[in-house]
This record gives sequence, C-alpha cells and structure tokens, in this order.
Amino acid sequence: MGGYEGHRGWINYLAVSPDHQRKGYGQAIMKEVELSITAKGCPKINLQVRNTNQTVIEFYKAIGYGNDDVVGLGKRFEHDS
Repeated sequence: MGGYEGHRGWINYLAVSPDHQRKGYGQAIMKEVELSITAKGCPKINLQVRNTNQTVIEFYKAIGYGNDDVVGLGKRFEHDS
C-alpha cells in the first residue's frame, strides 16, 4: 500500500509470501508504487521498518532507501469492543 498526501509519499505494508521471496516480486511491487507516487509530483517517499527487522532494512537499502535518522513516535489507543 502506498500513497501521496501532498507533502511526502508513504509506503506501508509491503509483503511477499516467504515462498516467493528473493524472486524479484518485492522489487517489482516497489518500482510500480514508486512510479505511481512520483507521477503525482511526489519529491520523496518515506517508509518505516522496525529497527529489529534487519532483513527488511537490507532489502530497502539494496533498492536505494537510506536511514533518515529520525525518531518515529506513535500513540496507541485501546478501544473496548
């Protein structure tokens, strides 16, 4: 899932089944999402990866993404069902 909110593009939830990893599918998906987002005039795409997920970090580094040296903050809201 990817999108552009007028300031930055965001990529969320890229996933490839373990049985199909290392076959170029992740790179192909990323290329298409990048093309779609940048065609809208987006100057930069952001994404977030848990710092413990080194395999995924290495994947993104291999396709040109780098550490922006920022702190991601979040706030969870628990809702009663």
